[in-house]
Amino acid sequence: MNFASSEEEIVRSVRALSGVPSSRGPSDASVLAGVRGFVAAFDYWYIRVMREAVPDYRDVIIRRINPFIRLIELEGCTANQAADRLVEDHNNRNFVTAGGWALEEMAVTTSPTSQKGSAAGIDVQRFNPETGAYHLYVLKSGLVTRNSDILKALKRHARQAEKTLLQGRSTGSVEVNYAIAAGKTTSTFEDGIRRPSSAEFWGEMMDLAPSDGVELAFAIAAEAGRLVRRDASKHIKAMKVLVGEYISAEDRSSIDWSFIKVRNMQVRSAWREEDKRRHKWALGVLASTGYNPDEDIPAAQRLLGEPDGHGNA
Repeated sequence: MNFASSEEEIVRSVRALSGVPSSRGPSDASVLAGVRGFVAAFDYWYIRVMREAVPDYRDVIIRRINPFIRLIELEGCTANQAADRLVEDHNNRNFVTAGGWALEEMAVTTSPTSQKGSAAGIDVQRFNPETGAYHLYVLKSGLVTRNSDILKALKRHARQAEKTLLQGRSTGSVEVNYAIAAGKTTSTFEDGIRRPSSAEFWGEMMDLAPSDGVELAFAIAAEAGRLVRRDASKHIKAMKVLVGEYISAEDRSSIDWSFIKVRNMQVRSAWREEDKRRHKWALGVLASTGYNPDEDIPAAQRLLGEPDGHGNA
C-alpha cells in the first residue's frame, strides 16, 4: 500500500509510541485502518449525536429533568449555570458511549484475523485458520458491576452462533469470550465462558503478546484521539443557549421551577402553549449567535479520507 505523507506519519507515530515494529502483529495498512476506524466511530457516535441533539434539546434534556432531584442539586444556580450542568451531563454520557463504539471498531479494523460478529449479540468474531476455531467476543469498554443480564444474553446468543458456525465443515470449535477493553487484570473461566484479561484480549486482537497488544492498542487510540474532533463545543454551546433560555424565569436569570414541574409532570395540554413560546424564544436567541450546525466536515473525512474497511482510502 502506498501511503500519503500524513498517513505515513500516523503509522510512524503509532509504531514509535507502541514500540511494536511492522515485522510483528498487524501490518501498517491494518494499523492505519485501526486509526481510521476509531476516528470514524467517534465522529459518528459522538459528533453526529451531539449535532443532532441540538434541535431535539427538549426531548434529550428538558423532559428528562427530574424536578424532585434537580431542584435540590441545582439550588442557587442561575438558568445558565443549570444549563451548563444539564448539557454537560448529557455530553459526558455520549462521550463515554462513543468511546466504547470506537474501541470496538478499532479492534475489528486493526486485527488481522477478526471481523464484526455475524451473529446477533456477538460484537467481534475471530477465526483461527490453523485450527478452524472461531472465537466469539462480547466486548465492553470498561468494568460492568451488574453483568448478570449481559452474561445471560451472551450464553443465549453464543449457543445460536455456535449452532450456525458448526454447520460449516471447516469449523473446528467455537469459544465464547466476555471481554473488557480496559480494567480487567486477570483471565478467568466461568460457566462455560472465557473471560480474558484486558491485556490478553488486545493481544488476541493484535496477534501479539498481551503486553505488546496493549501497547499497540493504546498507541492507535492515542493517535486517533489526536486526530478526532473530540471537541464538539460548537454544538454543546448551542444546546446550553437553548436550555438556558428555555428554563429561564421572567427575570432571565433564575430557573422557572414552577413551569418545569408543570411541563414534566402534567398533561401536555397544561403546558403546550408555554412550551411553544419558550422554544420559539430560545431558537431566536440561538439564531442571533450565528450557529450553523453543518459548516464543519467530519474529522474522518477531513483528515483521513473515506475508509473502505480494508485500510484503503
